[in-house]
Amino acid sequence: MGIQRKLKRIVETATRTHILRTLPRGSSLFYDIATHLPQLEMVTIFDVGANVGQSCSQYIGNFPQADIYCFEPVSTTFSILEKKLRKYKNVRAFQLALGADRGKGYVRLEGPSDMFFLEKSLPEEARQHSFEQVAVDTVDGFCARMSISHINYMKVDAEGGELDILLGADRMLESQAIDLVETETGMNPTNTRHVPFEIVKKMLESKSYFLFGMYEQTHEWLSGLPCLRRVNALFISSAAMHENALTKNIATNDRTLDERLKRAAGNTG
Repeated sequence: MGIQRKLKRIVETATRTHILRTLPRGSSLFYDIATHLPQLEMVTIFDVGANVGQSCSQYIGNFPQADIYCFEPVSTTFSILEKKLRKYKNVRAFQLALGADRGKGYVRLEGPSDMFFLEKSLPEEARQHSFEQVAVDTVDGFCARMSISHINYMKVDAEGGELDILLGADRMLESQAIDLVETETGMNPTNTRHVPFEIVKKMLESKSYFLFGMYEQTHEWLSGLPCLRRVNALFISSAAMHENALTKNIATNDRTLDERLKRAAGNTG
């Protein structure tokens, strides 16, 4: 055993930690993208279910040159989002929900704003809850009207509406016009709030998208049980996957990759 390995073991034993040369997949989204997808240039990002801009702030920090489209349907939340992002010329906010069809829907204003969810029609118990009528579009329709031919990264966080949003992106997914799709998914049958991971996986695999990693793993905090409640599952298109194949990664050693790695490391956590 070399002296470096011995010192490493001593430090790990003394501090009760484990020292890694590289972060394991799933620890840092932006580090993983920088490390494993060096050929992927972030030009266009969709933040679907932007809330007050939590994710968008991270995209701005890691991909400052990208054009970012934020979608948030609830008026009070959108007002906060718009004010927060007003100073960024490369970010555009739309007071709009995305779904399987274009039309209107009703957002149930229940709990904190990041837990609001969309109903396709006004439920019978509407008098017992607060709802806001919102405009609904599809990813395909929005992209056609805005002349957007390709999305490099699309984050979908809609508290159970993720599958409808993906169905509304059928044309873009079928043509591999979205490189990365991040979607919140449920991880056990007792979680009825989120779309089951198996359903999302099957749907995206039918479009030749494959699992890249799982992030923000959350246990069943409602019951205190140690099993997973939900994760943010990230899928990669077959086209982007082959563009970033390992043989190309080995040959890639330029300033762009170094800068992306440094930026990702600086924004970890």
